[in-house]
Amino acid sequence: MRQSMSDPPAGTCPEGETLSVSELVGRVQRLLTDHVSPLRVAGEIADLRPSAAGHLYFNLKDARASLHAVLFEREARRLAFTPANGQAVLADGRIGLYAARGDFQLIVESLEDAGEGSLRRDYERLKARLAAEGLFDQGRKRPLPALPRRIGIATSPNAAALRDVLKVLARRMPLIPVLIAAAQVQGEGAEATLVRALEALTRTEGVDVVIVTRGGGSLKDLSPFNTESLVRAIRAAPVPVVTGIGHEIDVTLADLAADVNGITPSGAAERVSPDAEELAQRLADLGHRLGRRHPGWVLTEDAQRLDDDAARLDRAFGGLWQRARERSALLRVRLLAGDPRARLEGIGRELVHWRARLTATRPLGPAETALSDLAQRLSTPMATALGKALHHLELDGRSLRALDPRGALRRGFALVADAAGRLVTGPAGLAPGDRLSIGWQEGSAWTRVESLDGNDRDPV
Repeated sequence: MRQSMSDPPAGTCPEGETLSVSELVGRVQRLLTDHVSPLRVAGEIADLRPSAAGHLYFNLKDARASLHAVLFEREARRLAFTPANGQAVLADGRIGLYAARGDFQLIVESLEDAGEGSLRRDYERLKARLAAEGLFDQGRKRPLPALPRRIGIATSPNAAALRDVLKVLARRMPLIPVLIAAAQVQGEGAEATLVRALEALTRTEGVDVVIVTRGGGSLKDLSPFNTESLVRAIRAAPVPVVTGIGHEIDVTLADLAADVNGITPSGAAERVSPDAEELAQRLADLGHRLGRRHPGWVLTEDAQRLDDDAARLDRAFGGLWQRARERSALLRVRLLAGDPRARLEGIGRELVHWRARLTATRPLGPAETALSDLAQRLSTPMATALGKALHHLELDGRSLRALDPRGALRRGFALVADAAGRLVTGPAGLAPGDRLSIGWQEGSAWTRVESLDGNDRDPV
């Protein structure tokens, strides 16, 4: 928009124009928004006044001036530090005018500790340089020992972090000895004491893992753990190093260089120590597995399997013998039912019965003679029939004995059955690898089919 020489300057009023207070404040707000914002202001916090709603009201000042400022609740929740009077800060925001009071103020959108801002930039530069050297590479991380012989701890003896670590170690594995190397974890000179403590622990016989730990704090508080010398000492250590520094949101260069970042002091103690109860359970499981491989256990299991096999074989052969006995008994009953001796004995008993009755009624005389003649005539054919019947009975007995499998077993033969207990009478239906049971008179055994020969010729 072009402005003529006769137009009034921006923000000024035409001659004779009268403005209300609201109009004037509004024009000033627009001027400040258009020509001054956004901006960054460096100063010191003074007269800090937190409100119940979570807003922060304070003044930003230097040696010659002071400026009202406000940080609203939403931005205040995102702060990484707690503002305090006298703290040097960098405030990003815009200039505003609070119309109700006509106050000129800075509406802060982000606030940064001036000292931490410089530390953060140094941190990022050092992190990038050390990462380029590969000091943070995952491939360089070393595994932790499953059961440490001795645990080293580099920290301040008075730190709450040390108490947390010792409490966890005592709960999980109190039998592992612990060696503490005192170090300064904050302030000037802390870096050198941490390096010395770490090196002393790694030179101690039996120490096979080291914890480097401290509690939470600001970036300035954690600065000893963001130093190049500590990072290189961690990577040069001959044993794995675990860090537990600050809270979950704190990530130091020492954490990046460590073999394991335990996140917190308690987390670091958890990572280096096995749980006693879990270890006891693992040992019990291993003992059980080893016991199952012991020859005595193996023999016991084999004996149990043999007993089971013998029981199945006995049931199979027992069924065969039971069926043979039942068949033999049935044949015997049938033979006895037609036995001539039984019939002759019955006739004899009947003749004795009638002879007694006749004797009781009258003298026998001719009737007795006739009866004797009858008996004589009957005895000859009956004897012949009895002989024939006995001969057939003997033949049937021989056949029955030939069917008895125990007779074959006594002569050295064996009964062969498959895994289901069915008799095997030839190679038909068998395949290599099938299990067979062989039963003799005095015992049994299991075998396995190696190959099949379908020829009917006798083996050479």
